[in-house]
Amino acid sequence: MSKFMIADNTINVINAAEAQIAGLKADNKANNEAANAQKIGAYCELIASIAPVKLVKGNLPRAVSKTLRAALLEEAGLKEATVKRYIENSVGAVRLFDLSGMDNATPQMVREFFETSGIDSENKLAKAVKGEAEKSKAQMLAEQVVGKWSTAKDENGKTVQGNVFKDGLSDEELDEFQNVMRELMAARQAYRNSEAAKAAQAGAGAENETVDAAVAAFVAEGLGEF
Repeated sequence: MSKFMIADNTINVINAAEAQIAGLKADNKANNEAANAQKIGAYCELIASIAPVKLVKGNLPRAVSKTLRAALLEEAGLKEATVKRYIENSVGAVRLFDLSGMDNATPQMVREFFETSGIDSENKLAKAVKGEAEKSKAQMLAEQVVGKWSTAKDENGKTVQGNVFKDGLSDEELDEFQNVMRELMAARQAYRNSEAAKAAQAGAGAENETVDAAVAAFVAEGLGEF
């Protein structure tokens, strides 16, 4: 491949996106969604621009990484921390979606990969490339309590399951947790049964009152006399 050069249009898109993001105060849902959309658009451009580069052990060649970093710092005017995130997440996305060495990659293609994977923010992209896709509250809690597998990198730099299981609580703490959980589950069920009984009783009372009112009205009109 010839010497890597990042297109002016890519730099302009990233620069414009970051300017828009800076002007959006993430104090409401609409602004937060708009900022995420700008960031994702910038990532689509950047990822498509580096996709033709063949990764070496899961990373950009040193010369390419240096050129890209300089362009983002000097031409796009980004801060060091922002540049670091852009490069790490973009290279990670190239690994994740097997785009390494793909000359015909386009921003739209990258966007479609994002949409298929439910990636609509930088945070979700970062988790995806680290092999930490969005987890439910239940799964996160279970991992905190029981533990989870470590992660490792394969020869292509992709995150895979490691061979070490990292405990959450100790065995003693886990026994205590299970005992407390059983007690709370019993209390929860008892409460729900109690509430259901109250609701049923209230419903029956309301039904009786309706019937009594109907009978009273029936009698008052003289329709109940024989």
